[in-house]
Amino acid sequence: MAITKIWNIQPSMWGTMASSLRRSLFYIANFAKTENGMLVGGVNCLPDAEAAYEQMVYTKQMEGKELGRQGYHVVIAFPKGECDANTCYQITEEFIHEFLGNRYEALFAVHNDKDHIHSHIIFNSCNMIDGYKYEYKKGDWKYVIQPITNRLCEKYHQSIMPAEYSKHPKNMSRAEYERQTSYKDTILADAEYCLSN
Repeated sequence: MAITKIWNIQPSMWGTMASSLRRSLFYIANFAKTENGMLVGGVNCLPDAEAAYEQMVYTKQMEGKELGRQGYHVVIAFPKGECDANTCYQITEEFIHEFLGNRYEALFAVHNDKDHIHSHIIFNSCNMIDGYKYEYKKGDWKYVIQPITNRLCEKYHQSIMPAEYSKHPKNMSRAEYERQTSYKDTILADAEYCLSN
């Protein structure tokens, strides 16, 4: 079962406004975590951290949107042993196309340095078509983001999130899910994820 998480990238307090965006892009494209860059891709930008950063900053400057949120960071994480790197890459790329379309520049990478495969997506907060900033609304995770992940996981024969979290429940109930996943395992997985960031 893949879980998708999203958070925004705030402006940096040190250096340029977009320094935090740059750090995030370089973190996800780390050669040690991505088979020497083989698991890095780009949608509407080059699959390179420096080039993606320059494109995103240029878009912000052209639209006059250098202030405020610099971007968004999305993680799609699979449980240990459930997914391989190539399938995760495919799911991530399709997720970006479905979620963002051709409106935002996005750099993504699959990390296989842990015992669980996971992917990172960094996308520009500024829309390159009309200059509007992406606005996360309450309920987007439940009704938009996680259902896309569930659909793609189903397409690639991966397990999906419990029914109560998706807009169109097609799988197990929360009670069934809790019986299969112990509380300790859930906390341990969350702690390992936090440590990796």
